[in-house]
Amino acid sequence: MKSVSSAVLALCLGGLSTLALAQVKLNLADAYPPTEFINVNMQKWADDIKAATDGKAQITIHFGGSLYKNPDIKRAVQTGQVELGTQLMQNLGPEKRLFEIDGLPFLVNSYDEGIKLYEISRPYLDAWMEKQGLKLLYAVPWPSQGFFFRKEIRSLADASGLRQRAYNEMTSNLARLMNTVPTTVQITELPQAMTTGTIQAFNTSPTSAVVFKAWEYSTYYYDTDAWLPKQMVFANAQAFDRLAPDVRKAILDASKVAEKRGWDMSRHNVDESRKTLVQNGMKVVKPSPTLQAELDKIGETLRADWLKKADDDSKATITAFLAAVGRK
Repeated sequence: MKSVSSAVLALCLGGLSTLALAQVKLNLADAYPPTEFINVNMQKWADDIKAATDGKAQITIHFGGSLYKNPDIKRAVQTGQVELGTQLMQNLGPEKRLFEIDGLPFLVNSYDEGIKLYEISRPYLDAWMEKQGLKLLYAVPWPSQGFFFRKEIRSLADASGLRQRAYNEMTSNLARLMNTVPTTVQITELPQAMTTGTIQAFNTSPTSAVVFKAWEYSTYYYDTDAWLPKQMVFANAQAFDRLAPDVRKAILDASKVAEKRGWDMSRHNVDESRKTLVQNGMKVVKPSPTLQAELDKIGETLRADWLKKADDDSKATITAFLAAVGRK
């Protein structure tokens, strides 16, 4: 009798072991709060994967830099310390200029053009990520960018000398051309930096401005639709390839759905966030003709300088994009 019980116990433990091996638990490192629409969409993506695999694949998202700080996420995924991660594509510009393309001020002027630019650049991005042992799953744009100030800015002369948030080479160059002082500040540090006077101006999306309650430390939002920066979700390629075929398919299928859903959410949220800013007392305005002309000129200068240093993939993308939208 005792031997039978031992045999049954062994069989049960063996069955549990097999079940455990069938389950896949993955971790994703992220730098933003869970309330950001980018992350609401990402959580739905993870939920969709879990449902599609009947719980076989479960992705835990570590929000707010709780697992790795933003600058360390890509490297952590690349070296296999974590299976999945996210990154603002512009941040990777120093390693490949093409990542900066959707951060070029005034290159696209609508979501439709933003989608076209992404479609043209995606094959080049895929190839580069693969060389680095990574797999690009999907990318979603933050809402179009504008500028926040404490005071009214009728022309760039009114902003001269202000310390302005910068987070990469492009935004640093933009600040210099605006005659402001580029100052590195992470998005999570924005409220404190504005409150303490570390910076007096910044650019971001209206959606992020709502999350970080911009009305508590700024007064004017200049709605410029300057650019559509994308946040990408990617995986360690070896870790992805080791997954069962049905799990890989579930992740890829969910990524296509999340990408379309995320673009739609971005379009919708930018309109709603502008309304929220107004409801909380902010002045949401278009730049004056003088200011807009100055910003357009800066955009042309930045683009010309960028193309001088751009790689072949970037130049090919720009050429194809301008042809696709009927511009020179």
